[in-house]
Amino acid sequence: MKKTHTAHLSLIIGTLLILLDQLFWTSHAKHINISKVGTLMSTIQVQHIITLIGLDLVIISLGYIYSKKENSLAEALKLWLYTVVVGFISAIVCFLLTKKIDTNAIYSIFLPIIRNVSPVITGVILSLICYPFMKKVNYSYLKWILLALLLLPTLSGIDSLGLSDGYSISFTFILFYLGVIEASEEKRFSIISLILLCLINVLCVTMMPLCSKIVHGDMSTALRFTTSTSFFEVMIAIYFIRLLRNVPFFNKWSFIRYIPIASLVLIGAGRLENIVSWNEDLVGTSFNKLFRQSELEALLIVFVIFLVTLLIKQIPHVKRIVKSIEVHFSDFELSNEWFTKETQLIKQYLKNHRINIIMLLCAYILSFASFIAMNTSYNIEVNPIETYNIFCYTLFARQFFVLLNTLMLVLVARFLMAITRHYWVSVLITGFAQIVITVANRLKVIYREEPIIPGDLAMIKAWKSLLGMMGKNIIIASIVLVVLVIVLIIYLEKKHPHAIHMTLKKSIIWVLVTSIFFSGTLLFNHDGSYVNALMRDLGDQPYFYNQLFGAKLNGPLLQFLNNIDVSVMDEPENYSKEIMTQIYKKYAQESARINRRRRNDWDDQIVIMGLSESFADPYRIPELTLANDPIPYIRSLMKTTTSGLMYSTGYGGGTANMEYMALTGLNQGFFSAALTPYTQLVTTQNQAYAFSRLFNQAVAIHPYIGVYYSRQTVYQNFGFNKFMYLGSKYPIKHQSSIDRSAYLSDETAYANTVDEILDAQGSKFINLVTMQNHLPYDNNYYNGKEKYAASGNAVTNDYVRGMVEEYVMGLHYTDEAVKNFIEKIDSINKPITFVFYGDHLPGIYWDTNNNNILHQTDYFIYSNKYARRHLGRRIYKQYDLVAPTDFMSLVQKQTLTKTTPYSALLEKVLDELPVITTKAAAGSKEESDAAMINDNGELIKYGDLSSSQKELYNDYKLVQYDMTAGNNYLENMNFTR
Repeated sequence: MKKTHTAHLSLIIGTLLILLDQLFWTSHAKHINISKVGTLMSTIQVQHIITLIGLDLVIISLGYIYSKKENSLAEALKLWLYTVVVGFISAIVCFLLTKKIDTNAIYSIFLPIIRNVSPVITGVILSLICYPFMKKVNYSYLKWILLALLLLPTLSGIDSLGLSDGYSISFTFILFYLGVIEASEEKRFSIISLILLCLINVLCVTMMPLCSKIVHGDMSTALRFTTSTSFFEVMIAIYFIRLLRNVPFFNKWSFIRYIPIASLVLIGAGRLENIVSWNEDLVGTSFNKLFRQSELEALLIVFVIFLVTLLIKQIPHVKRIVKSIEVHFSDFELSNEWFTKETQLIKQYLKNHRINIIMLLCAYILSFASFIAMNTSYNIEVNPIETYNIFCYTLFARQFFVLLNTLMLVLVARFLMAITRHYWVSVLITGFAQIVITVANRLKVIYREEPIIPGDLAMIKAWKSLLGMMGKNIIIASIVLVVLVIVLIIYLEKKHPHAIHMTLKKSIIWVLVTSIFFSGTLLFNHDGSYVNALMRDLGDQPYFYNQLFGAKLNGPLLQFLNNIDVSVMDEPENYSKEIMTQIYKKYAQESARINRRRRNDWDDQIVIMGLSESFADPYRIPELTLANDPIPYIRSLMKTTTSGLMYSTGYGGGTANMEYMALTGLNQGFFSAALTPYTQLVTTQNQAYAFSRLFNQAVAIHPYIGVYYSRQTVYQNFGFNKFMYLGSKYPIKHQSSIDRSAYLSDETAYANTVDEILDAQGSKFINLVTMQNHLPYDNNYYNGKEKYAASGNAVTNDYVRGMVEEYVMGLHYTDEAVKNFIEKIDSINKPITFVFYGDHLPGIYWDTNNNNILHQTDYFIYSNKYARRHLGRRIYKQYDLVAPTDFMSLVQKQTLTKTTPYSALLEKVLDELPVITTKAAAGSKEESDAAMINDNGELIKYGDLSSSQKELYNDYKLVQYDMTAGNNYLENMNFTR
């Protein structure tokens, strides 16, 4: 009986060696990269060539095995499908373990050949495709040609064929056909030849480092023979296959040939890198320990692949696909007739599915158009120094999200098909809805410079008012369009019905898949969830502080979904109407007690809440020295006013969060970490509370564009009478910038503020947000920076030095502007109180390890001469560290102004609790919802508070919840008035 030669054993051994090579020899094991000529280096290199031969064994064995298959094209297609399945499974497992994935990984799963995930797999598939042609070649000549192609680079040391380290298409092609030839020749095994080859190989490997040192004076060619592409390694692999081919090893289980393919997918996708890092954390860098650990893992990986492949093979649907592939290619032959038949089959398939193909194409066009519609120009400014054509940027940089939006449209259409059982009804309703959504977003972008977000849906209640705004022409056009769509649906369903071949089972699956997909959006903003990790890793950038930019990047549909479920804050224990009534009574009494000692109301007072962009004293940065003091006036002013440090929740950003806290007294620390209050909370509130409501007039001034952080909607919901920004109907006047700066100066900001002060009739609240000192700091905006030359260890290089000096020069101009503004308001006969504070530090102090310093900005509260004479004034120097929520309490104290129950609560928080901030800003790992810091910058645990402090803390949290996420019981109790 003729023996069956399978080469399965050599294939599995080769797979184990490949895995061992990747797990161990890519680690940081001791001595692994030794480059000193000697016995140790020689011993290590000999060990290395043992694992390197694994790649040769695998490729030659695959050529050996596939040469016995009759239908190589079918085998190539099955191999490609298996690669896709394994890539998909491995990506899911890796994501579940690490919560990390990216768009490259997604593309690589479905396009493994085009993206060349594994050059070896690509080489095997190409070899199988070429096999019908290659088997007509004379193998005797081919063998010598292939061996010569291997021998020449080995001897010359020049890789002219691109063999690389063996993981290349060219090397795979050569070895695959050496395996094919080996199977056809069935030469006898020679132990003497094998021993001789091993001795030559060991001799070359051990002597080459010495030769390299002698000839070149370095180790540049020391590893010439320590590679899988070495001629001697390949010949040894061939002889081992001859030795092992007669050993019975799962001969009847043909799927064994897929095991090395799965291993190569894992290697190509970088899945083993995590294991290598984990091993080093587990056992250190000990050579022996890492080697033993790698051996065990190689065995385990092969065993798992074996089981998974066996399970895949048993799936009925997989069996049907495999069978259909084999049947389809069973009559393959190199002829014009076969290619003609295949062409006809493709044409027939396209014809049969043309409606669905057109649907996909239309969905893609609508998706792409929705991205373009979010732009009001042909260019998109990705950052201050990079601008791209919007069509090119969307097509290339955001293609994945165009496809994702397309998928969402298809899912909606399929969902409707499963429900209605009508093709045209489902497709046209989906398409029409997408057009309406795109147009509506486009209109809002034009008029409000932001896309539609879930908070806008509340305006549906005012649909009559909205219709009035639209005008008759738009209403008539909309009605006509709806009628046309209905008529078109009826016509197509009657005259050109398209059958939906969807069984009840498939319908249920489509409904479930669509429901699960869109319900997953509820977890987009839940930090720590798999959905959140997936979307962020894939590149979903919500840009909650700039919704329009987010819509440009993600499309209006995905940006809307990004904003659907943003948890405001967790409900505190014991929250109820009864508890809130008790809190109201408690702080109403506290307010009455305080007011007995206060004589002033807000009548005729003017309060300016002045946020100074990125203002923070650079002298507090350790090991930073400046040639001169950039803020001498502000420094001297702080010595005579209520002043100190403010603990910012941001570093290098987060302006709107500080602004929100200063305007409302509500603390970011209690909110969900993913929440940006301006864009995700205030925009959903009809009448959000802010201190501006205590005044007759409220004005916001921002000498920049008004689109950021949805400020237009926010200020409207806060009850502001007007918002002055560039391009608004309330123009920014006195516009000037300094030298080459891209931003309007602080002088501009304060000049417009003075205009509003002079225009005030009765009490007025002014919220000022400057822009002068905003990043970037590397554009050489200012002249004369050498006056504030920076030095010290904090200045790590010239680039950092340049940014620090640019920023400090801006502070100098802020100092001058503040001085002029103080002088101006001192000359005005109105009671004016000016709160000046920096929102956060600039993100330029990269080498500073002190977390507290990076979150401490400066503040002062100044009452002008008239206010001091008519209101009285107190200076509260003991408040060395405050939160942005404390500013209005300090203003009330300084101006002896009466409180509301709410502001009485805030005064107690100021007086009795440490500064409350976010855990991220404080570097806290406590399980509490917020972090607390004392004046020394030390973390205070909730358990360390006294019973009265805990009660106050909980009252504050309950009030914040009621005002933002709860039932707003306090609103009806006049808590804030």
